[in-house]
Amino acid sequence: MNAAVIAVGSEMLGPTRVDTNSLKVTALLELFGIPLVRKSVVADLLDELADEISHSLEHCDILITSGGLGPTEDDLTREALVKALGLEVAVDHAIIEKLEQRFAARGWKMPEVNKKQANVFPGHTTLQNDRGTAPGFHLEVGGKHVWVFPGVPGELEWMLKTYMEPWLESVSGGRTRHRRVLKIAGLGESAVEEKLKPYYTAHPEPLTILASPGAVELHLIFDSTDEIATREREMLDIFGVRCFGFDDDTLEGVVGRLLTERGETLSTAESCTGGLLAQRITDVAGSSAYFMSGVVSYTAKVKTDVVGVDAEVIRANGEVSEPVAVALAQGIRQRFGTTYGVGITGIAGPTGGTPEKPVGTVHIAAASADRVEHRKLFWPGTRSHVRWFSTQSALDLLRRFILQQ
Repeated sequence: MNAAVIAVGSEMLGPTRVDTNSLKVTALLELFGIPLVRKSVVADLLDELADEISHSLEHCDILITSGGLGPTEDDLTREALVKALGLEVAVDHAIIEKLEQRFAARGWKMPEVNKKQANVFPGHTTLQNDRGTAPGFHLEVGGKHVWVFPGVPGELEWMLKTYMEPWLESVSGGRTRHRRVLKIAGLGESAVEEKLKPYYTAHPEPLTILASPGAVELHLIFDSTDEIATREREMLDIFGVRCFGFDDDTLEGVVGRLLTERGETLSTAESCTGGLLAQRITDVAGSSAYFMSGVVSYTAKVKTDVVGVDAEVIRANGEVSEPVAVALAQGIRQRFGTTYGVGITGIAGPTGGTPEKPVGTVHIAAASADRVEHRKLFWPGTRSHVRWFSTQSALDLLRRFILQQ
């Protein structure tokens, strides 16, 4: 069996909305080993939607749609199914009664337009929606299965779990597939590919490699968790400490876990990143247990007066230099009495560069009471690009620094 997904809604064809429902659907399909062969986004237009339904069903056994089941004129999924599949509709008065009760419980009178949501397909399964007003449907047409869900993410997720997951489990014979994602820092996609040559020699099947900002993801997908565990160990032998986490891990989350486990603390002094490092660290729930303070030391005066950098160090080396990054890390650690300090200084651009220190030059440092480590980096790109990659590198430097303590 295979599947296709249609996300319905003109808003997702513009610049303000992105289809995320299909990710929930594909995760469920993957769990039961059902490949997705087609995914599309269609505007709220009757003919286009009907054509897409017909075309998708030519290529799949299971079609899942999300959206277009509301009460307004541009909610046309029911009408498109009628046109594409030759179905009939009828009013389910029990649904109208439930809708009226739902509105009455809030002290409102149900608008007449909501009665549209009581139109169902006789002879097919109507799926009650306990999270909203629009029911879903499971249609069986010509040996194909069409699952029709609302577009509201919370409603869709509940209906997937309640209705579609048990059905997939029954039709797949209980077969499940498992995904494990390894996350690599400090290497580009091509360098990761080079290191994987021994792995490819031993395992010729395809391996998914995805580049993300400041990291590379390796996706392992197998029926057996034992097989995934074996391959994971092979990957760890290849990449070692460069593998910073798994699945949904982030560098800031991994650093936070390390600090929590050790009962250690952190403070930061940032120049070119403007507080982005502190923001990422404090995005992690519970970070108040280990993150004491962050200073945006954007000027030389703040570097000297607040963080404690010697003004002579700045005069001799310039604000963007190894000695200043080290002094920031050491100074902020001492200023707030933390286990570790991190310093960042650089030129994010688009102006301010020189031939000796072009835009994208960044120095980062991590310090403890008896150690310090520094890296000089160069990130060509936009201002936001330089800032993000600088924080990613700083978090990875700190992670390794902690592990070496």
